[in-house]
Amino acid sequence: MRVSRARVAENRERVLQAAADLFARKGFAGVGVAETMAAAGLTHGGFYNHFASKDELQAQACAAAFRRARERVARIGGEQDALRRRAALENFIERYLSPQARDAEAAACPLAAFATDVSRESGPARESYAEGVRAFIDALAPAFAGPRAHDEAAAMMASLVGALTLARSLRETDANLSGQILAAARARIVASLPPVGG
Repeated sequence: MRVSRARVAENRERVLQAAADLFARKGFAGVGVAETMAAAGLTHGGFYNHFASKDELQAQACAAAFRRARERVARIGGEQDALRRRAALENFIERYLSPQARDAEAAACPLAAFATDVSRESGPARESYAEGVRAFIDALAPAFAGPRAHDEAAAMMASLVGALTLARSLRETDANLSGQILAAARARIVASLPPVGG
């Protein structure tokens, strides 16, 4: 029985979502094709109907995760009112460096989820990650005003990812220090935001 094009596309998206979730939790090397297909509710044999290799899956799953994240941050910059845009940006920072984000099984943001793992992977995954980071920062930059908007977005994301990664690495061994890093980073990043309209 032939599967419709719509169903093929739907199945592919299910695989990409499952793969992105698994890679964020276990790392690229820690997840196999069979586990990915099972998590998507599909048979192992159908993998090559969608992807030529695991390398391609990794690159495409990374790209899909960044697309979803990029859509979320683009809404911040798309806010027309400067005060509401600033409030949305501050809310984003608060959620990004919240105890809930730190304690989640995997980082929800692909910048943090794949940051340390991607350097050990093949060219396609590294290239997909780099393109995802560029596009994410491009989407966030309109949340800032002025000629340095892109630099401001890049610096903020570097600070957020670094703080979240460090806090997550310490949560089991030094919960107090982990919490201090989250709180201090949140306060510093919010304080460093340019003034509204500036």
